[in-house]
Formats: sequence, structure tokens, C-alpha cells
Amino acid sequence: MNATHQEKPERDQSILDEMTASRQEWLERRQSLDDLFADERPSAGTRDWGGRVTNRVKKGNVWQALRDIHVHEGGQLPATTTHALTKDEIADLRGTLVKTQSQGETRRLLDTDRLVLLSGAPETGKATTALAALLEWGGSATWIIPHGASTPHPRDWKLEPGQGYVLDLADTPDSVDRVITAVRRAGIDTDSRVIVLVPEHTKSSVAPAVDHDLPSSRELFAKHLAVCAPRARLDQNDQQLLEKELQAYSTPWQVVELARQTAAAVQSGVSIDEMLSRRLRRMSEKVGKDLDQRTPVLGRCFMTSIAVLHGLPEAEVSGAALALAELLDARWRRDHAPRPFRLWERLPLWLEYVDAEATPAAGPGNGRIIRLKRPSLAAVMLRVIWEDHPTIRDPLIDWLHGLSGDGSRHTRIRVGHAVGKLATFDFDVVEERFIRIWSQSRRARDHQLAALALEAAAENPSLTRRVHLHLRSMIGGRDAEKAIAIRAYASSIGLSVPDQALAAFRTLVLTRGGKFHQEVAQSIAYLYRADTSHAILNHLADWVGEGGQVGRRSAALTFVRLAASIAPTPERPHLSELDPHPSLVTLWRNALSYEEGGRLVVPESWDLLLSEWLRHYAERPAVREVADKIFSLTEGRNARRALLYLRLWDHQGEISTDLHHHLRRLVHRS
Repeated sequence: MNATHQEKPERDQSILDEMTASRQEWLERRQSLDDLFADERPSAGTRDWGGRVTNRVKKGNVWQALRDIHVHEGGQLPATTTHALTKDEIADLRGTLVKTQSQGETRRLLDTDRLVLLSGAPETGKATTALAALLEWGGSATWIIPHGASTPHPRDWKLEPGQGYVLDLADTPDSVDRVITAVRRAGIDTDSRVIVLVPEHTKSSVAPAVDHDLPSSRELFAKHLAVCAPRARLDQNDQQLLEKELQAYSTPWQVVELARQTAAAVQSGVSIDEMLSRRLRRMSEKVGKDLDQRTPVLGRCFMTSIAVLHGLPEAEVSGAALALAELLDARWRRDHAPRPFRLWERLPLWLEYVDAEATPAAGPGNGRIIRLKRPSLAAVMLRVIWEDHPTIRDPLIDWLHGLSGDGSRHTRIRVGHAVGKLATFDFDVVEERFIRIWSQSRRARDHQLAALALEAAAENPSLTRRVHLHLRSMIGGRDAEKAIAIRAYASSIGLSVPDQALAAFRTLVLTRGGKFHQEVAQSIAYLYRADTSHAILNHLADWVGEGGQVGRRSAALTFVRLAASIAPTPERPHLSELDPHPSLVTLWRNALSYEEGGRLVVPESWDLLLSEWLRHYAERPAVREVADKIFSLTEGRNARRALLYLRLWDHQGEISTDLHHHLRRLVHRS
């Protein structure tokens, strides 16, 4: 992630070098998150109800992450949108539905009450129950979808007579009374019905509340298996194995995921036992048994170390294992029960113990790196260590803080994401013992760690909205908290709500002077995508036109990072590949001319104009159109600068003589 205001970037690092380093870091972060979360991401439709998760909504996409459905259409998003279930989704839901007592009770209340609360624990299928009750009542159901940290308000959506709606407030318990009172006052004067999903044990004087109950796991599994693999025939042994597996799960989405994986195994000829051996529960059991074995302390510390530092050099992984062992030993000695550990142990024994391997690093003389043969084991190890061994939590927390304090950038990424993974087990503890401490620091590396932890926590759909709410409070907090929020938005968190991120950046840029300009510029560079480009360019143009000197400065710093395209892809195309945006000329001229103390704020802008823009002059009409306007509107000091650069480029053979004369004439005419 980017540098903060407390630590100045290297003066001799060019924009291109900076963007190259940022891209490498983004890729490393993505790989780290994939290692920690890939095996826990359910396939489509398993988190809350049986329909497909991905659907087309006009020009954008809608996808459901447990309780939230996020919609993105490339332009500015309202605080909420609505999404009516399609015929296929309704058929999917009805075909796999297992009725519950709470569904029947909710359905009966809809006959007399226009607003009903459905309360229950997270990941228990409340949405399925609500949708099914509405379908039974009126034959249709529509989601009211809040975006990011926005709080839904009745003025943002219109209730149609005879329609049923689901509104999810499970992540915002403090706003339940306020929102449902507003709904009661403003939104339910028609024959519509609204079911509000709320946290467990929530009661209200405004509307009746129903306590949600779980569907039968056995029935849910059978229905989904029948839909996914209607011809599947399981023998008695397979049924017993699956019955035992089902007993370990308490949430419907886990049962549905098991049914889908079972169907895939049957259809591909894989045995049920082999399929189950690759599931998290079996792996957790194995890790737990390994930890319970009477192996040397260092072996178990090595398991903990590789769970956090998987993929890093051998010296870092083994050194961290030794540091943890020393912390544990110090803790035991304070309890007057010294337990010495053996130092003379062979690495191959450790590798076999954790099912890992040491492979040569890229390039000669760079040592070896330690990798888990199955990277997803890292997440399993962290869960078992954290949940099943509470006596080592305090030294584990101290150890993680120690690793993050002096480690390399690669170590910080792994530690920050590991802490974020722990947040998916206990967010409150992680917030208190890590994020709050890092939020009180003045060190850039601590701000980076907090942002990495929040980035990882948001990978869990159950925590995504909670992270959004946390960031919204941090944007209004102290400078350190602002710096963390800016960094955290340079992730999938910001990509899910780009307009909210850009609005937060605008506030910081225009109210905090130049304090956060570099950080904001780099975060916006991360958010740049084909479908966010117009919103970003519009924001930058507003900063130039309305933000005075601070706005112009930040717009220039940000725009050159967008212009410094590194390895363009269809998702992140070069600016010159897009249709000409009306603000491009304004943004180029600002970057090429904005000065402070008689010096250009971004002198690299002229080199970028040549290397990343004018080199496409001949083959891209959009480039010719924009470039001609840039040089036609040049005046005063910048006109002299333009003529100087044109002469230099012509002398060095960087541009053709014809292009040199053409652009020179445009400058003189201006």
C-alpha cells in the first residue's frame, strides 16, 4: 500500500517506478487473500438462499454476499437500489425450500401487518425465510439493497402496491428503530409488505418480531442434492459419511455447499470419502490432532509461523517460529513452570509435520522459500490455533505485533492479512488488540497493517458491511484513522462502493490541505478500472474547478498515476484506449502546468505525455483529438515550456518532424 504523511516517499522514485511497485504489491496482496480465503468462498448461491448469486441488472452486476447484494452500474450509485427476484430465481428458491416455523408465522403476520421484523443469528438463512414468506403472500419479492455503509431511508425507494420487500438491517442494529419508524411513517401507505431482517433477540414497539429458526439440515441437503444431481445414488457408507459431516454444520449455506460439492463428486466419479478429505472440517481435525501430538514445541511454533508467513523465505519462517517459542517459554517461566525446547531439530521434520516444502527462490543465491503444499491449510491452522488453544492467544498477539514491527513489506502483508483472518473469528478482539493500537500510531507501517487487516476481514461476506461502517467512522476520526481508511479503500472494499470512497477522498483532499494527497492519489490509482474511469475523471475535474490550489494539486498527483499505465488489461485499460472524456484536456493541462514555489508539482507529466500518450498519436483518433486540444490551449509560461519540450523531443527523435511542426503551430496559434 502507499506511504503516509508521516513518511516521505523517496525523492528519486519516478511515478512509473512507484506504479510498478504498487502493482506488484496489489498482486501480492491478492495472492495472500486467495491463500487465506479461496477454500472458504462458497460457490454461487450458498450463503443465504438457493437462487443464483450473479445476475444481470441493466448495465451492471448484482451479487449477493450472505446478507448484502451489491449492485454496480459504472456510474454514481444511490444509497439504495431495489432488485426484484426473477422467475428463475423464484423457481430456484421454491424448488429447494425447506419450510420452517418462523416462515409460517411470518406469513400469517403479513395478512394483518405491513411491516414485520425477522430476527436471528447471522448466516442462518433469514433472507430465505423472508423471501419465501413474501412469495407465498403475494407471488413476488424484491430486495432493498443498501450500498457500503449507507443507511437506507424510505425516500430512496418507492414501494409498489401489492409487492413484497426485504430490507436487511442485521449489520446496523443501532439504526433499526430509526429506519423502521421512518418506513412506518413514509413508506407503507400502500398494500405492500416489508420484512426487515434484524439481529438476534431484537424487539420493537413499532412492528411485530418473529424469531427465526433453522431449517432441517438433512432436508436441506436432500433437496439441493436432488436439484444439483437428480440421478445421484449414494450407498449406505456414503450416506453415513455425509450424515456425520452434516452434524458438524450449523448454517444452511454450509449444508448447501456440501450438497453441491457432493453432486460435483458424484458426477465426476470422485469418491465421497476423497471429496470430504479436502473439506475444511476434515483438515481442521487433522491440524488439531497434529497440534495435540507430543511433538517438540518448535514444531508447533513452526506450524503457527508458516500459517502466517506461507510463501516467504526459509530464514523468516524459521526465525519467526523460534521467536514464538521464546515468547511461550517466557510466559511459562513467569508461571514458574519452565519448559525448555530443543534447538537442534532438522527442518525436514518440521516440513513433514506441517505438510510443507522448501523450494529454491527465484534467482541464484536467494535461498529457499517455505510453501504449504496446500496453501488453504494456512487458514485452517490459524482457526484451530486461535479457537482451540486459547492459552496461547496473548503470546500469539504479542508475536504478531513483533513480526509486523520490523519485518519486510512481504511480511507485513502476510501478518496484516493473518490478523484480518483472525477478525473473521472474533472481530471485537482484533479491533481492540490490533486495529485500535495501530490506529493510535504515527508510523506508516502500522497504518498499512490496520488497512491490510480490514481488507482481509472484508473478504468474509458476513463482515463486509461491518468493515464499511468501521471505515466510515475512521474517515471522521483522527489523522491516523483517516490514513488507514484511505489505504483500506484501495482494495475490494473501495471497488464495491467507488462513489463512497471517492466522496470520502474529496472531503479529505479539500479539507485537510496537502496532508493526504499522495495517499489519496495512490488509492484512486488502485480503484481505476474501465467501469470506474468516468466517475474518477469527473471527481478529478471537480477538484480542479472547485477545489482551489489543494484541489488542483491533488488532481495533478492523481491524474499522472492514471496516465502512467503499467501493463494495461481489459479491466484496467490505458486512458487513451477509452472514449475521450470531456475532462481529459482539463486534467492534462492541470498536470502539465500546476506549480508550487515556481516548480511543477509533477514534472513527470511531460515525460508521460510523450511516452504514454503521444506515442499513440498516429493510430488512436482519441489521442489526436485530446493532444491537439492540449497544445491548442497552452498559454503563457506553459506555452514556453511546451515549445521547449517539443524542440527537445524533435532533437532526440522522440516524435516525427511532421508531428513536431503540427503541435508547434497549435501552440503558436493559442
